[in-house]
This record gives sequence, structure tokens and C-alpha cells, in this order.
Amino acid sequence: MRVSTHTPSAFLVFVALGLVAAGCDQAGPSGENKGAAQQAVSVTVQPVSVRPAQRYVEVTGTLFGEEEVTISNKVPGKVIAVYKDVGDRVAPGEPLAQLLQNDYVLARNQRESALREVLAKLGTDKVPPADFDPAKLPSVERARLQSENARSRFERGRQLHQQNPPLLAEQDFADLQTAYDVARGTYEVELLGAKALASEARTRQAELAIAEQALRDTTIRAPRPMGGADEGDDAAGAKGAPPPAPAQTQPADASNSFAVAARYVSVGELLAPITRMFRVVDDNPLKLRAPVREQFVGELKVGNLVLVGVDGYPGREFPGTVSRISPQIDPSSRTFQIEVIIPNDAGLLRPGGFARARVQSRVDPDVLFVPKQSVVTFAGVNKVFTVKDGKAQEIPIELGRSEGQDVEVTKAPKEGLDAVVVSGAQRLATGTPVVVTPGGQQESAGHRDTGPTTRVASDGAAGNGRL
Repeated sequence: MRVSTHTPSAFLVFVALGLVAAGCDQAGPSGENKGAAQQAVSVTVQPVSVRPAQRYVEVTGTLFGEEEVTISNKVPGKVIAVYKDVGDRVAPGEPLAQLLQNDYVLARNQRESALREVLAKLGTDKVPPADFDPAKLPSVERARLQSENARSRFERGRQLHQQNPPLLAEQDFADLQTAYDVARGTYEVELLGAKALASEARTRQAELAIAEQALRDTTIRAPRPMGGADEGDDAAGAKGAPPPAPAQTQPADASNSFAVAARYVSVGELLAPITRMFRVVDDNPLKLRAPVREQFVGELKVGNLVLVGVDGYPGREFPGTVSRISPQIDPSSRTFQIEVIIPNDAGLLRPGGFARARVQSRVDPDVLFVPKQSVVTFAGVNKVFTVKDGKAQEIPIELGRSEGQDVEVTKAPKEGLDAVVVSGAQRLATGTPVVVTPGGQQESAGHRDTGPTTRVASDGAAGNGRL
């Protein structure tokens, strides 16, 4: 009875042991392969690229106007009008202020009257030119005719006086000779007097021109380009009337105008000569002056492209061109100066501002680039992974400037860096089994792009020893 009672329990234990054994048999070699497959990391790879890269030298400097001028008055006077103020734009030759003209109008009228008096003595209404022939003046012409008439009478009298017996008394002949000498002397005096009057007329004309120039100088104007004429630019001022106040609208063409940077006078002030009144600046184009370390003296040339950035417009760069390079290196700082011309048509840049610039230098023909996604950074160390014999292999690198979706490699092993892992690299370590999936490797390893880069690496990149 006891045996029959324990038999079902022993049977159940036996069955359970059989099931466990069967399970262990199924988890043999095939189970081990399945676990190994789960440890492999799925990755995608992409070939590196080798292409030319433009190098730049990074500099800092100050912006200056094309021209900056402090405008002063040439003549003394009282300020009766101010037409422009700080921030206004003014075209070349446009009035800035007006001085009282009364004294200068009177001086001009006086010089004009003196000139007319001399011309009246000459018997003409125009100032004789430098090649003027004074013998053509009416007074000189009359004296010449009188001299010729006296000479004719003297010649006829001499013929009569030389007859035998003489047909003309001695006293009458002497009177004819005296009259001829007087007429000839009068002609010479008239001729010399005409020359003197002609010279005096030119002197009076110069004095009148000086008076008219002083009258024009009472109108304070913006500078003109080199060679610009001043005569006749203000007909109203030349006649003694102050010029009309300029319109309040700003000039539309900022490329041919000045900006008023400072005003130093007010209406009612009595100014001595050469008193500063305004400071104006030509802000298009601008000039960037910056020092460059002497190690780049052989890389920079006139005409090189420059990209300029200012704090007021972060992320934006303004193109310019190297216009001048100093021929001398400063022995105290071991730098040389360059000057960059920057167009400023929109008026965004301001003279006096601080600027950073990248100056185009050389082109490196073979520069290695890897995708940014392939770079793994840990504890300040940059590395990428390649796949070799189905396993990941770590390669340490040093990086330079970014260019779009790629980044420059400035230092890496000479061999073994053909294609890098771009997806799944964060889960890798050297020796990790990997499975390469399609979709990332679109080109063969060692891809070479011969086209130029759009954003270029700077000479400040690590490993290049640049700024």
C-alpha cells in the first residue's frame, strides 16, 4: 500500500527532470550563436573626403572712414544759420552753415568799383588779357596820330629850311621840331600809361576775385572731390544774398555723400578764422587697419579676399579686399599693418568700430574631412571608428574648422582612415563586433573631392601653428 501511495510522486519528479534535460539540450550551440548575434552593434559607415581648403589669417583691427575731415571756416564771422547736424548726410559741396556776409559784400563792391574806375581810364569795359596790345587803346591811338602829324610837319619844314635861300625861318623850323618832340614824348607816355593801367586792372581784378572768394567762404560747405572748382558755385552768395537753406530730406545716394559725425558751433557764435565747426566722415567704403604677425608676411598680397565681422551683426561677414600692405615690420610687436577696403553701401558698418577679419592666404590642396556625426568626444579626446574584420577600431584624431556637415582633420594616422562609422559610433569600443548596414556608405573608401570648399579652414586650426 505504501508503494502504491508514493509511486505517483516519484513519477512526477521523473517527468520534471526529463523536461529540464530536454530544455538544456535545446539550449546548446544554437543558443550560444543567438546570444553572440545580439551583442553585435549595427552601424553605417561613410567614406572620408580629401579636397582643397582655403586658409585664412585671423586678425583684429579698427574701422576707419575713407576720408575723415574736420571742417573749419577760412574767414571770421558770425554764425547766422546751421543747416546740418550730427547724423545727417551731406553731398559734396552742400552747405553746412552760413556766416554773416555784410562786411564781405561791402568789400566786394569796393573792389568792383575800383576795377571799373581803372577800366574807364583805359577806355574799355573788359580787363585786358596778358597779350594785350596797348597801342590799340583810343588814348594811345590819338597820341600816335598826333605824333605822326607832328613828324610830317617837321619833315616838310626841314625841306623848306634847307632851301637856298631858306624858305622857312629858323625860329619856325625850331618850333616844328619842338612840337614833334613833344608829340612823340606824349605818345610814349600814353603807351606806358596804358601798360600801367592794364596791369593795374589785372591787379584790381585779382583783388575783386579775392573779395568774392571771401564772400563765398562765408558759406561753409562739405568737401569736394580733388579738382572740384569753387568758382561760380554759389551765384546767390556772390551777389551778396545768403544761399537758401538746403532741403531737410537726406540724400538718396549714400555712396557719394558724407555723414556728419560732430558739430561744434551754434547760431550766434562769433568765430575767428580756422575755428573747427564740423567733422564729417566718408563712410563708404570703409578701411580696416589691422596688425598681422610677421610669420604671414609671405602669404598676404594686395587683392586678397577678406571676410569682416563686427559685434553688431553676429554671424554675418562683410566682404572686403586687401588694398595696402605695410613694407615695414614693427620691431617692438613683430607685426606689419594691412589696410582692407570694405564696401558699405547699406551703411551698416560704422567708422571707429572694432572688427574681426579673416584674410585669405593660401590653398592647401589635400585636406582630410570626416562627417561630424562620426566624431566621438570623451574627456576632451576626439576619435572616430572604422570597421576592420567585422570589429570596431578606434582612431584618435585632432580637428580643425567645420565645413557644412564635415569637419577638418588636422592630425590622424597616415593609414587606416578610409571610411568611418557615422551611425552607432557612441556604442562602440575597440574590438566591438559590428554589423554594417546599407545606406551610409554611398561612395567607395578613399573618396576624393577635387572641388573647392565653400567655408574654408582657418589658419587658427589646431596642429597648423596658425592664428
